[in-house]
Order: sequence, then structure tokens, then C-alpha cells
Amino acid sequence: MHQIGIKSYYAYPLMHVENDTFDIEWKFIQLGVPWPTTFVDVSIAFSSFSQRTRRYNYLRYSTDVASLSDDDAIVQFSHENLRIFVESRFRAETSDIDGIVWGERYTYPVEIKEKACAHDSDMGDWFGLDTGPFVKLAHYAARRGNLHSLFIVREISDTNGRAFQRWLFTEFDQLAQRASWVPRSGGPGMGGAASMVVRVPREAFRELDAAALASI
Repeated sequence: MHQIGIKSYYAYPLMHVENDTFDIEWKFIQLGVPWPTTFVDVSIAFSSFSQRTRRYNYLRYSTDVASLSDDDAIVQFSHENLRIFVESRFRAETSDIDGIVWGERYTYPVEIKEKACAHDSDMGDWFGLDTGPFVKLAHYAARRGNLHSLFIVREISDTNGRAFQRWLFTEFDQLAQRASWVPRSGGPGMGGAASMVVRVPREAFRELDAAALASI
């Protein structure tokens, strides 16, 4: 990732007081650079971001984790604690990458969604991509070099039964060329409110199988 202009870090938590989850400090070591590195403070790793002049207490919100196993709760806690540690100090918004595919020619950051196909008279069958992930994929495409993006859809029959249909994918070039550039209101997002989506026609996707993977 460093070679294509994206800084990446491994984050390591330090708990100064045993079992005190409010006293966790994260250290960061940069990955992919051709020189020795050491762990640094968050202020160095995120030096390009503006600091918050007034810290915001994200911990006032809580999530019911009763459905998670003990192991899953541990993993999710570390992710959320790191997010709060960074975002309470800097004007930064966390965005994840679902995966990275190392192709024969290109490197592909991956966005994966479970979707049921929608239909409009003007476009026909289509899948919606929230504007946030769309901008994220566009950011990777703007850097280019050997960096491309894949939007992968786990197609389901409907949002009630959720019966699996097939795996589909499209490269960002196809997505950008064929998508409708007029945002449309979609279903509820993770925050509960209706999200804005970019419509991507079904014809922009190919079936994701061994042959398709071999071609990239």
C-alpha cells in the first residue's frame, strides 16, 4: 500500500492499568516501508489530520452485544476502542476495507455487500451502493497506478427470506461508467436512517467464479 501512496499501520494496544479498559493507549508502526521503523504515538501516525479542539465523548453511545460470542466481543471491542481512540483526538472518520485481492496485474481493494436486486423502469435491475463506499472506491481509483477496486455483491432473493443466489462483482471502471449519478434513497443504514445510494445496473456485474478470479 505504501508503494501506491497509502500509509498503513499496525496498531498495538497498551493497557497501563490491568483490566482498566478506559486507560488503553494505542501505538502505531508503519508497514511496507523499506527502512527500519518503531512504534510511534497517535499524534505522529495521524499528523496529517487536524486535531479536535474539543474532544467528543464517543463512549456515551453503547451497543447491545448480547448476540456476540465472547471471542467476537473481544475482537469488536478492540476495533471500536481503536476507532474511539483516534476519532476523539482527530477530525478523522473511520472507513474499512473488506479485503484486498492481489491480482496478476493489479491490486484490488474490495467492498462486499449483501444485496437483493431492485428494479426501475428507467434502469431495469440494479444494485445500490451507499455514497460513502462509492466515494471510498473512487478515492482508490483516483490514485490508480496498479490500484483498482472491486465491488462484490452477495446476491440474495429478497430482504426477508435472504436466500443466497450468487456471487457477483464489478470493477470500479465499469461501476463508474454505468452507474446513475443521481443519488436515490435506499434502505436503512447502520445508523438506522435511510441511506443515499448510487444505482449500479445489473449488467455491470459478472459472476464471481474461479475463471473470473483467474482473469484479474
